Amino acid sequence: MITQSIKRLMDLNYNIDVRKIELFREGGNLSYIVYGVVKAFFAKIIRTPFLETALHSIEVQIYLMRKQFPVIPIIFTKTGSSCVHYTENNIDYLIILFEYIPGDEPSPRDTEKAGELVGRLHQTMKSYSGSLSVKGKEFFIDRYVNIMEEVNYKKTDWFREYGNELWEKVKNLPQGYCHCDLYRGNINKAMNNKMYVIDFDTSCIAFSLYDVALFCNDTDYFNFDIYGYERTANRLAEFYVGYQKYYSLSQEELSAIYSLIAIYHFQLQATMIELYGLNENQIRFFDSQYKWLQQWEEQCGDSKRQE
Repeated sequence: MITQSIKRLMDLNYNIDVRKIELFREGGNLSYIVYGVVKAFFAKIIRTPFLETALHSIEVQIYLMRKQFPVIPIIFTKTGSSCVHYTENNIDYLIILFEYIPGDEPSPRDTEKAGELVGRLHQTMKSYSGSLSVKGKEFFIDRYVNIMEEVNYKKTDWFREYGNELWEKVKNLPQGYCHCDLYRGNINKAMNNKMYVIDFDTSCIAFSLYDVALFCNDTDYFNFDIYGYERTANRLAEFYVGYQKYYSLSQEELSAIYSLIAIYHFQLQATMIELYGLNENQIRFFDSQYKWLQQWEEQCGDSKRQE
């Protein structure tokens, strides 16, 4: 979708005198910064495969806005709609316009405050009555293994067995609202130090603890670092000081964080391949992930024996 089309839609549907539009990011969807006369806005252009999840994310975000939870406000159209449906070249799009609040991800010194924010998110979403998909083993583990089977990857059996072991360790964890992509980049710290949770496209019913694991994960995803476990444990301890103001976690749940970090490697790789397709580089990356997860499994076992 070209910027002229976006400007036309902005002028038609919003009370904004658009002066300039700049591409912000291109990935599974597109995002732009839209400059008006007085202020700027942030536009997300949702492509066809993600329309349903986007509509659910809007419902979640509006609910949180009404509960006065800190999310980036949605800008409603002239007719009061939360989004604009648009078709171009037989492709359906959804446009969502937000206030533009520049910022950055939280720094290490913000960890306790971020824990409080995430705890409040989970507490607030307990009373959410909207529809959310339920994500289980197929989403977190099996998608990745199935991709490996399709290409006859030589270590598929190891990934299947390890995935099953990981799932046995977490399958009985409490389930509830899960943002499901709550790495630190999805908390925006504005210039006034206020923090906002952003990007609700993956909201679901799953392990709420998965959000904690993703935020506290201080490992290097690509290159195994022996100090990643210790850094993660330290960040988790600080995060939990804030989180427990809204939610208490058992020792079993806190220990499960490390299994969920391994599961994250299954889940994220499958998602990336589904978004961008499978190529030779990604198949070669299977071996890198194999080595990473082997070392992580060994380190987690050693750490548990030392407790």
